[in-house]
Amino acid sequence: MKTHTLFFIVSTMTILIIAGLSSVQAGEGDNWQAMHPEWLWFDGFETQDTLTVNYQDVSSNGMSVVTGEAFEGTHSMRQSYALGQVDAGWIIRVSDNGFPDHVFMRWYHKFEAGFQGFPPKMARIRYRLRSGDWSSPYAVHCWLETDGVLALDVAATNSAQANSAGWLPIARSSFSFADARNIGRWICFEMEVKLNTPGATDGLYRLWADDSLIVERSTVDLRGATTFKINEMMLDCYWNEGSPKTQSRYYDNLVISTRKIGRVANAAVYGNGMKNLSRTKALPRYSIILATGRSFTHSGEQVFDIRGRQIRNDQVRPNGIYVSVKR
Repeated sequence: MKTHTLFFIVSTMTILIIAGLSSVQAGEGDNWQAMHPEWLWFDGFETQDTLTVNYQDVSSNGMSVVTGEAFEGTHSMRQSYALGQVDAGWIIRVSDNGFPDHVFMRWYHKFEAGFQGFPPKMARIRYRLRSGDWSSPYAVHCWLETDGVLALDVAATNSAQANSAGWLPIARSSFSFADARNIGRWICFEMEVKLNTPGATDGLYRLWADDSLIVERSTVDLRGATTFKINEMMLDCYWNEGSPKTQSRYYDNLVISTRKIGRVANAAVYGNGMKNLSRTKALPRYSIILATGRSFTHSGEQVFDIRGRQIRNDQVRPNGIYVSVKR
């Protein structure tokens, strides 16, 4: 009887898990507050709320939530450029009390196939006065150079390391959108910013592309002796020279966190975005292993509890029964 019950449990969970993988219904943001307590914000743009519901500062000049082109789920945020368009959309998460002094921001980004030109603006983390002259004493910008190279360009007017114009030396990366392989696909970008102790040079900033570190600057003075905290986390699409044609770019799966985030688990398995799995001819081959929490060894596979819910490794209990799914 016990053998039959166990077989039923394994068979049922196997069906549920494979069905879930086939339809890709579970998303990175499902129950994210409980699954990722280090995350301060997640948006997969699936709520169908207008951008002004979730962001305190928005320009919707060509920017909107759409279906039909997304990394995960069914929705993403699209910036549509008209011919010659300069002013474009942005979204900003604002914290009046300030974000932590050490933060990470990750997003997925895609230029549509055939995209031409290099719109300079992509993302930024900064402190900005929210009234008066709206100036920004420091800002870490993730920008595209005119040759398509991705860079971190940092304004730091109170820094002892800044030049006479109030900027730190630009940090050009090894990643370039001039490489045609980086157009027409989803790419994971992540910024890290750690503010310096006021008056010290212990700040840093980093940038990753698909989890490869492409920019790193340490021993940095970002805010001088001031105590200004980060209060804006921004995605931005402004195009200084104007778009050479009508075209679009997309963002998805935005995360703000106190710890490094990295790519979505199994994103490489699903190829050009998890949403595209349903369009493939066949699912990848998976091995499915039943184990107790006491004997379970987690090494990168997905783990599901008895109800078929995906869980984290630190949620595994010694006496529980789990299924490990590994490609």
